[in-house]
Amino acid sequence: MSRRWVVVAGGELAVSELGVIRPGDRVVGVDGGVRALQQANLPIHLAVGDFDTLGSQVPPSLKKAGIPVKRLPAEKDMTDTQYAVETAIAEGAQEILILGALGGARFDHALANLFLLEKVEAAGIRGVIENSSNRIRLHPGGGKELWLERGAFPYVSLLALTDQVEGVFLEGFRYPLYDATLYRRYPRGISNELTARRGKIRIRRGKLLVVESRD
Repeated sequence: MSRRWVVVAGGELAVSELGVIRPGDRVVGVDGGVRALQQANLPIHLAVGDFDTLGSQVPPSLKKAGIPVKRLPAEKDMTDTQYAVETAIAEGAQEILILGALGGARFDHALANLFLLEKVEAAGIRGVIENSSNRIRLHPGGGKELWLERGAFPYVSLLALTDQVEGVFLEGFRYPLYDATLYRRYPRGISNELTARRGKIRIRRGKLLVVESRD
């Protein structure tokens, strides 16, 4: 079984963004994400959703192609993307990459998808949300270290997910920090940059959203 699951949600998604999918990944198409995967001629190992975006005829066509389909009710206690993420967790994923999770008209869905990183982290799994302009991860604190590589995303922003984040240490950044405290109500950690080939983020207490971006 693949260690990495790729959940392709139904938000705004360029076909080029699917280029991060690797052979051996287990790919889940979530409602409208199914169409993007089909257009890119990429494998789909599971399709989930209420399929209000694709229409009622899509799930039978997927079944005809031998793709497992989990059709969800329109009225339910979780989003289609959350269901896909919880399935990946239950099936033993060691990393979950979520695509198509940020774009589109529904900001509420984008924000809900960001919060899913907490669920993934709580399960001890590496979680990443990515599109052509951003890569987003959650730093869980507890003295753990997160290393970033300088590359396609030159800007790094640190946003407190908890009320405050204590004991923040940054090494290899244009604006280093030593035992700093970041507050959710005062987002001063915007647009830092890596100056070294690799940068280290360590925090003692609290949770950070780590957002790597490019213009």
